[in-house]
Amino acid sequence: MGCFHSTARARRRYPGYDDPMQLAAQTAFSVSEVEALFELFKTISGSVIDDGFINKEEFQLALFKSKMDNIFANRIFDLFDVKKRGVIDFADFVQALNVFHPSVPMEEKIDFSFKLYDMDNTGFIERKEVFF
Repeated sequence: MGCFHSTARARRRYPGYDDPMQLAAQTAFSVSEVEALFELFKTISGSVIDDGFINKEEFQLALFKSKMDNIFANRIFDLFDVKKRGVIDFADFVQALNVFHPSVPMEEKIDFSFKLYDMDNTGFIERKEVFF
């Protein structure tokens, strides 16, 4: 009974939080890995504003331990923010991190890397994008 209540509370408090089994089924992560990612997500999402989302500032703090604007962190944040809301919810977080899982095919990793440099989403990496 305690698990049900804590899961229901997590769903209200952390938008995008789904049943760990459901997120595990949608990704290469196991249920225990999804649960570990949830603990990490809670830490990051509450580091500046405790609203259940990761904003850009919290993301940069987690990656670089600095609030300074960083083009690399901004670009990764943009790729994680698939709904383009300016925040990352837990489901976005897990699904975006999925590309880094060892069992994910190399083609998906290459696609992510390409998107990282194709900043204007033209389908090409142009000279100006390489020099950022």
